[in-house]
Amino acid sequence: MLMNVEKHIKEFKSDTESVYNSWFLNNGDRIDAFDTVRNGVSDVIQSIESSVFGNDFKGSPLELVMEAICKQKQVFKGAAHAFYWKPKLGIPDIYENDEHQLAFGHFLKQISQTPEEKDILDEINHLDNLRIKGLGPAAANILYFLHPTLFPPFNTAILNGYNLLFGRIIKLGSWSAYLDMRQDLIHLNQTYHSLLSKDLGAVAGLMFHIGSGRHKLNF
Repeated sequence: MLMNVEKHIKEFKSDTESVYNSWFLNNGDRIDAFDTVRNGVSDVIQSIESSVFGNDFKGSPLELVMEAICKQKQVFKGAAHAFYWKPKLGIPDIYENDEHQLAFGHFLKQISQTPEEKDILDEINHLDNLRIKGLGPAAANILYFLHPTLFPPFNTAILNGYNLLFGRIIKLGSWSAYLDMRQDLIHLNQTYHSLLSKDLGAVAGLMFHIGSGRHKLNF
């Protein structure tokens, strides 16, 4: 059961060192990243369609996209790790499997060209159904920079904060878990809309604040 949520939000916003104040507000680098990521995603799509994407994360246009995301301070620290090519594990399987690479490119193209929530959710479900090894909801961090009012960022600290606040036990690596979290965060955001922002980076920042241990919950 959620308790004292308004209190937690106000404390989060009043903490001068919280990600709300150090990353979300008055941060030109964060604003610039939206254009950088969108342009970078276009380059990824074009390289895949032209069969020049390459067989490694290093040196690929996807690396440039993730570099722009990872520069966004603590919230996105380590966001690129899921896309590093791990030969011994064969993950994520978008570097040496042409069909999977094309499917990933198609996913990026479709989600970057539509503003419609339903269409994006359909593309997520389609990608999930393909069961591409190692390609999970780490891509949600790209989604955030394409559609910040529809999809929140996703990482271990954000998920931990969500689990603590909502009393849930969901794990990384599952699109269904991410979508469950997303729905709850959107509802929370709507409930406390006057304290947060339409940009879901703010409510995700609150989860990060809790999940990283900076803000203790006292129920």
